[in-house]
Amino acid sequence: MSRPMDRQRLRHLLITGGIAVLLLVGAAATLVIQARRDWQPEVSGPVLPDWSTTVANAREIEITGPEDHFTLARGEAGWVMPSRDDHPVIPERLAELDAFLADLRYAGARTADPAKLARLELADAGQPGAGTRLTVRGSEGEVLTDILIGAARNGLIYLRFPERPRSYAAELSDGGAAVPAMGLADGWLELDFIALDSSDIARTAITPERGPAYVFERAGRSARNFSLREPGGWRPITAGAGNGPSAALSRLRFRDVRRADRLRGEPVGRHVEETFSGLRVRLDILALGETRWAVIEAEALTDGGRAAADAINARTAGWAYLLSDLSLDRLLRPLDEIADYTGANHASEPGDDSGQ
Repeated sequence: MSRPMDRQRLRHLLITGGIAVLLLVGAAATLVIQARRDWQPEVSGPVLPDWSTTVANAREIEITGPEDHFTLARGEAGWVMPSRDDHPVIPERLAELDAFLADLRYAGARTADPAKLARLELADAGQPGAGTRLTVRGSEGEVLTDILIGAARNGLIYLRFPERPRSYAAELSDGGAAVPAMGLADGWLELDFIALDSSDIARTAITPERGPAYVFERAGRSARNFSLREPGGWRPITAGAGNGPSAALSRLRFRDVRRADRLRGEPVGRHVEETFSGLRVRLDILALGETRWAVIEAEALTDGGRAAADAINARTAGWAYLLSDLSLDRLLRPLDEIADYTGANHASEPGDDSGQ
């Protein structure tokens, strides 16, 4: 009886010892992996030492941010955004990005632990804590630069190179850590170019999607409120009820842009503003499904408005601009929301575009 018991005890000891060895090996491997992740190699100098050459050869910049993905392409006339029908991008944004990447200097290596990268906003696209990835390609599609920009904290900018686990801290030569806005497509497009001086707006004619067209005017620059001129039989709810829609072009930012000849929208309204300085700006509003787009045209009423009209037309010719709900409300607000109908016989019928 003792011999089988000894064999069973030996087998148990061997199994227990084997498990212990495996656990010890696993722990050692974990320590080695963790040590490699925590090890921080010495780094210094420019993050992108060949950036000037990259810029000269760049033909495409793909940007993948936490909320957007788009591409900039170099055309014959400059950089454009293909997903917006090759609309030009803002040159100053490119200059900011160029200066930023050229100036980045290593401040030290940081973690290579994938579990910690999200804290530095350096996780891969689609994951929590994702950064903004810039992939620069040449004329043959070859990758010239591929970098992931993460958080900017305490004077440092965190970054890493995709497909590599190691992260780094960098800084700018002036000691700052300002990262240019680059992760959203609309930040690369000039969408707030209309900003008329509110004190210069003299007359506004509006054809809303429902109800009668109407006209508001001011007697002079010093007049505080716009007065309803057309149609008759309506009285503003308050003295300043028409000021919002009448001065809508004093602050207007569009949401997106497309080529007008590809839009195929149906006309549903119009907004026209004239200034004391001799400028008329007309927005024809088109419906495309549930969205509303504006086609813009400017006209000089006097020699004083010619330069402003030419500048607007040079920018907007051939383009249609997406309106936000807030902007649409100000541009095409129905008359019955700002005035009461008093029942005069000569009031305009709904849909009449008096004064336009």
